[in-house]
Amino acid sequence: MILNKKFLTVYFIFFYVVILSAQEKIKDSTNVEVLEEVVITAESNVMSLSKKLFTVNTIKRKDIENVAGNTLADVLFNNLNISINPDASNGKSTVSLFGLDGQYVKILIDGIPIVSDNGVGNNIDITQINLDDVERVEIVEGSMGVLYGDNAVAGVINIITKRGLKDNGWELQLALQEESVGNEFEFFDKGRHIQNFKVTNQVNDKLSYSIGASKNDFAGFYNTYKGPNYVNIQDGAVVNDGLRGTEWNPKEQITTSLNVDLDLGKHNLFYKLQYFNEDLEIFNSSVNGRYEDGRLNPTALDKNYNTNRWVSNLNASGSLIGDTKYNVSLSYQNQKRNYKEYVYNILDQETESVQTDAVSQSSNIWYSKAFVNNIIPNSEIFNFQLGYEFTNQTGFDAISTGNYSNDVVKNTITNYELFSITEFKINKKLSLNPGTRFTHSSQFNNHLIWSLSSTYDFTEKLKLKAVVGSAYRAPNFEELFFYFVDSNHNVRGNPDLQPEDGISIFVNLKDSYKINKNTYLKTGFNTFYIDLNDAIASVTTEDEDGRVLFTQDNIDYSKRLGFTLDNNFIYKNWNIGLGATYLGTTNAINKSLNNTSDYLWALNLQTSINYQIEKWNTNISSQLKYNGKTQGVFNDNNGELFIGETDAYTWLNASIKSNITPKLSTTLGVRNLLDVVDINTGISAGAHSASTSTSRLIGNGRSFFLKLTYNLNFNTNKK
Repeated sequence: MILNKKFLTVYFIFFYVVILSAQEKIKDSTNVEVLEEVVITAESNVMSLSKKLFTVNTIKRKDIENVAGNTLADVLFNNLNISINPDASNGKSTVSLFGLDGQYVKILIDGIPIVSDNGVGNNIDITQINLDDVERVEIVEGSMGVLYGDNAVAGVINIITKRGLKDNGWELQLALQEESVGNEFEFFDKGRHIQNFKVTNQVNDKLSYSIGASKNDFAGFYNTYKGPNYVNIQDGAVVNDGLRGTEWNPKEQITTSLNVDLDLGKHNLFYKLQYFNEDLEIFNSSVNGRYEDGRLNPTALDKNYNTNRWVSNLNASGSLIGDTKYNVSLSYQNQKRNYKEYVYNILDQETESVQTDAVSQSSNIWYSKAFVNNIIPNSEIFNFQLGYEFTNQTGFDAISTGNYSNDVVKNTITNYELFSITEFKINKKLSLNPGTRFTHSSQFNNHLIWSLSSTYDFTEKLKLKAVVGSAYRAPNFEELFFYFVDSNHNVRGNPDLQPEDGISIFVNLKDSYKINKNTYLKTGFNTFYIDLNDAIASVTTEDEDGRVLFTQDNIDYSKRLGFTLDNNFIYKNWNIGLGATYLGTTNAINKSLNNTSDYLWALNLQTSINYQIEKWNTNISSQLKYNGKTQGVFNDNNGELFIGETDAYTWLNASIKSNITPKLSTTLGVRNLLDVVDINTGISAGAHSASTSTSRLIGNGRSFFLKLTYNLNFNTNKK
């Protein structure tokens, strides 16, 4: 279901005009906490220079609980400039920010990038990131290459772990969540079933630890499919009608974690150990209708992917001399994905034989980052930060060898990086922050990443930020080394790929208004421009034998231009958000197709409403996002490129969270209230026929959920 675009536009404009016409701007020297800018608080004590550089949006713990968020995918969708890109075939969901996909967005846990199938911190499957022990999620918008290295072109998503309790003692938390998948639900067999357990012990004022476990069982989305045990038998023969299996593949995820926080006064140590396991089933819709011993014995060749990930992070921070601070992080991460291909006996409902059982992907990551901040603490006009970053990734993807076997091709990429950010306080209103990062890679030439940031405070509440700098992205493992060639496939990476580079510009103007005693408005306007040279894109060419080859190459350029207006209106127990983004994209491929417009444009709108009923300890919330039509470059049935469109759609969630007792709370809600399942993409525009249109799955229908949470506290403080 898609809401009328004109209606939505009028609604948003009317809403904004009403608020502006009602406001009365009042000069007030008192800071309003609800409008205060949030920075990367897990690092704010040692990264004071970064506070002024970027626009930061925060998803707080209460926001996560209001929508019963279990994974990162559950909570990111309502961010104005973020899009979620689900893939029904492999169950993965990645993010795009400002129209740039997950390769340009770095995802961190407590400032440390996460290992993924083909990189470090980028193109992460956000359904694999559990939020049970998360305090908040902070989304930093803007090219952050100087602070976070390559591939932080569009921004950074930093997931911050909750540390300890307010008082000494124990806290036990149990949660049970049942959720339908569309209109499908059965205990254990259909729907989504989640169980969480966490225990925290604040031993004393200095030491705390927590242990937690979560199970997320997604039974798949059947839609028109009929499950793994379905077979169509007519007149004693199997009829392949393509209905076996599921539309979205089922998967089960288990996450366990151990967190230890030690406060030593001037120094702090934090250790995180996490284990993740995912079991993904892929059912073949094609059935082999064979006979054995005079009996029909239908089978199917199914697949299973099992992923195991270990994360071990250690962070130390504190004071060196006076106000000079240090921060050191060390991390070892390991991920292996096992591939199994097996013959499933449909009538007997059991595995008949295993054809392949091998490790299909492996990554080992050693990572370290350290920096010293506020090096000249007594200076009122000059300061700077120095640091290093080291990353070593070794691994393989067995499909890159053309088969699943022990004969794999291992590759290693090692980065050594030094960075510095300087702060010049020109006067009380104006500051300049130049920054540089030197990166040496075992795969590519040495490179210098740079940025220049500036802030100007017109008043205490009216502030202008501007950031101009490098837009640098290095190719990942898959783009470099992928190789899969047989009679039906000719897909290869390109080891000669070069990193992308270019320039990014982000400008943010924000203001805060106090309309009256109980009414506040925070409004912000952003404009951004990203110009990537040697942009990496999927291309179609010929191999050495004249066959059609699908590979990657550096095209001439890729550009993004956009404008964002975001507002937050607070009145007593009401909190209303309203925003819009107008985004244009262009690249060299567009030009080669004689595109009539320099940019292909798209409009996104979002609004959120929260109402707190204090008397009942209840919060009612709703989030609506309109994703407008987008234009892009697609392949037609003959492999030719053309400019087409992807349909607009609207996504609406709603929920009610109530604290029934001080220990027991419940959350009841619905996701995808407008029942969006798929949209048309690649619709022909002009010369090509409508046969180029395909359907893209983006949701699994209107889903209802109920979550029960039980908290039990044992306070051991002695009075």
